[in-house]
Amino acid sequence: MPELVNDASCHRAIEQACDACEAELQARPEVGMTWRVVFPRLELSGIASVSGSLWVFAFAPHGRSEIHKHSNSTQYTRAWRGQGTMRIGDPAQPADIYLPRAAEPDWVVIPMGVFHEAVAGADGWCVVSFQTVPAAELQEEPVAGAARHYAGEQ
Repeated sequence: MPELVNDASCHRAIEQACDACEAELQARPEVGMTWRVVFPRLELSGIASVSGSLWVFAFAPHGRSEIHKHSNSTQYTRAWRGQGTMRIGDPAQPADIYLPRAAEPDWVVIPMGVFHEAVAGADGWCVVSFQTVPAAELQEEPVAGAARHYAGEQ
């Protein structure tokens, strides 16, 4: 995964997705979070072969995602722009995890079926996430409510 995000064309695609998300947040101040699928289906080899799709999620200042889990995918994520916290685990007592920035080698791994919530800092936040399934298959399951798919929504 680090090799892919450091590839010039992938880096450009992530930057363009972040720019588009941030522009949408500016145009729609009532929206606290937006996203783009950068690569809907990845077919990679070696250690990166677990990656099925690449996403960008952007948050307005102090924006947050719903508390949710992905029962069909493991998520590998890191900050790209700005800062925030990923709250991972039992929704009643989650652990606050700092997401490494793009220049750092580490990724936060959120296993299948583990609840998580992203909470942006004061300046907003853009994160990059690899999922182990293609975009069309990624299912979000909120704490309350019906499961849904990200692809095709917004």
